[in-house]
Amino acid sequence: MPDITHPVYFLRLARSVDRTLNALPEAEHLRRGDDISPAIESMVGDIAHYLIETSEELATSNRHEAEIPSAHSHAERAGTAALTRCAAPLGTALAHLGQVIERLGFLHENIRHSSTQRTPAPDDVRRVLQEHLDHTGTALRTAAQRLRDHAAQLSHPPSRSAMTAPSHPTAPTAAPHVTRGR
Repeated sequence: MPDITHPVYFLRLARSVDRTLNALPEAEHLRRGDDISPAIESMVGDIAHYLIETSEELATSNRHEAEIPSAHSHAERAGTAALTRCAAPLGTALAHLGQVIERLGFLHENIRHSSTQRTPAPDDVRRVLQEHLDHTGTALRTAAQRLRDHAAQLSHPPSRSAMTAPSHPTAPTAAPHVTRGR
């Protein structure tokens, strides 16, 4: 069982999600007639593994809490809750990969591949595939960032005075404009 009270766990999982993201194929590979289905299969397995790990942690935490109410500390419950915050983006990534699989099945059925010549996918199909692959990438980035954010919170817990400071609204300040490159 992972130690969900330490930032290292969340950082390792975020790096693993990053590796999955880095393996995301481009629909452009289909222009050359490449088969991206093995990469998609691997990604589906990885993402499913992350979701299984998350759901197992939640089930284990709930079971232990029911057996011995004081068994889990606040930090453990907070870690479990933080881990579950990456479930929705991971599920979104799987949903988009499901769309990719469906389109690849269409190509498999409707575009003839001979053993001597590869047939590229039509541009409109590649465009739709790339949109779903892009959405998959966005969802995976979101999941990894949520994991990193929680690791940062664990690494730099709020000071005691910040936790007991009065909660009154302050005037919002303008956020600096940040331009990000690709």
